[in-house]
Amino acid sequence: MTIPVPELTAVTVFEGNGSVIVKYELSGPVPHDDTFLVGIHGKSHDGKILRQFGVKFHPGDSAKYFIFDHNAVMQEKFDYIPATEDGDQIHTPYPSAHFLALGENPELRGYLNHAGQDRQTEVQVQTVK
Repeated sequence: MTIPVPELTAVTVFEGNGSVIVKYELSGPVPHDDTFLVGIHGKSHDGKILRQFGVKFHPGDSAKYFIFDHNAVMQEKFDYIPATEDGDQIHTPYPSAHFLALGENPELRGYLNHAGQDRQTEVQVQTVK
């Protein structure tokens, strides 16, 4: 039985001391029948600094999350700390330095991709300090 692909209903960044927690809220559980990816595209106010934050689920494998620095063309993986999947929510910790690099008032937008197809690309991101 294939479950329907959920929608990304909310994305919240909780700022901490040296790290942030991103909470992705979905309209249903994560499908495990194909690759499933949610994340945040971040851009500095002047558009010069770009980062992609994401968590990817592969069938039969644990969730992997990463930060892709578009300016340095470099990806940092966080295989040593698992993302938490809890029903219709996913929580991922990230070092705050990557968010801070975006400066004041960055443009943040959530995205969802399933089976290699973008399903959502403009989900509003709330930041809680």
